Amino acid sequence: KVWSDDVQQPKQVRYGWQPFTRANLVNAEQLPASTFRAEAPQHDAEATFAVMDGTPADKNFAKGVSACLAGFTDGCLVVAGGCNFPEKPVTEGGKKVYYDNIYIVEETSDNTIRWRNAGRLSQPLAYGVAVSTSRGIVCAGGMNADGPTKAAFLLCIKDRKAVIESLPELPFDLDNMTGAAIGSTVYLLGGNRDGQPSNTIICLDLEHPSNGWTELQPFPGDPRVQPVCAAQYDGLGKPSLFVWGGFAGGGNGREATLCTDGFEYSPETGTWRSLPSVTDDNGTDVSLGGGVAVAVGDSLVACIGGVDKDIFLNALRKPAPDYMHHQPEWYRFNDRLLVYNTRTAQWQTLLRTPHTARAGAALVSTPSGIYCINGELKPGVRSPEVTRMVLTGKK
Repeated sequence: KVWSDDVQQPKQVRYGWQPFTRANLVNAEQLPASTFRAEAPQHDAEATFAVMDGTPADKNFAKGVSACLAGFTDGCLVVAGGCNFPEKPVTEGGKKVYYDNIYIVEETSDNTIRWRNAGRLSQPLAYGVAVSTSRGIVCAGGMNADGPTKAAFLLCIKDRKAVIESLPELPFDLDNMTGAAIGSTVYLLGGNRDGQPSNTIICLDLEHPSNGWTELQPFPGDPRVQPVCAAQYDGLGKPSLFVWGGFAGGGNGREATLCTDGFEYSPETGTWRSLPSVTDDNGTDVSLGGGVAVAVGDSLVACIGGVDKDIFLNALRKPAPDYMHHQPEWYRFNDRLLVYNTRTAQWQTLLRTPHTARAGAALVSTPSGIYCINGELKPGVRSPEVTRMVLTGKK
């Protein structure tokens, strides 16, 4: 670490910056450092944050859900489905309940929202993907009490009511994946494929839905369940998919894994490229498994939530008998609002707050801000909170 009380926001660090120097920076083994110049990360944005008041009338849904479907269409923030343990915690034998409610969430005044009933899904649903597009919200996959599903549909709002249009079924059961859209094409990545962690990527062209879903070359590395994804322009101004995080339980001779690194997929070339691991401003790796991401502007990807990499990986590999019985703080869910700049390939921490330390939340970008909806405080325990963040560029 390098710091100066006289320079609060340094832009560069230079050491021995001349053709020849008698350098005196050494490590504990007395090995000298080479002369260097380093760029200090500069924050490209600032964030403001607010907790919203207002809950839906359904008393069980109002207790908070995780893994809901949420997006923005027809000028409306829409929230549908999700699941929770409304009667008693899972640690006391509580039963998970899945929901089919569809709500329009409206901001009525400063930091206050109203949940309007807009209809119902054809079946209770959670752990799927919702991708906002110009045609509506594409909802695909997921599961309910009957198991995983291949279902896919387009959710729109007309005259304040939900309208659902069927889309081609997925070629296999898929749940706990991620997704994003580039133009008219919707991409789904990772998740459990027919019950097994996968490296799957499939896509659907909404201009030609009758062609069905196309399976592309699997992404590299370990399989990823609950990764995060956003579509954003790369450093050359080309639209790409940016994916980080995810985990996979062990089985079939494979050890459980958890990823902090990421990759970029170029639809133009059909190629994959490795991305830097998710890090905070101290350079510490951060897990986004179970978190959420959304594109901001033309070069930023905002990410929140996710499990702690060490605690969760230990639980995947050798769960302790009391793993489910700790207080929320013990699980150390990611409490940072992290932003990745696709032009500079740098991560920034814009704020830290326990209000976004969630797993299984939804994150939706709207003209009035980015909304984080519900999610888990700890395994099995949901939060009813809705928070709004506004990101602005620095002058």
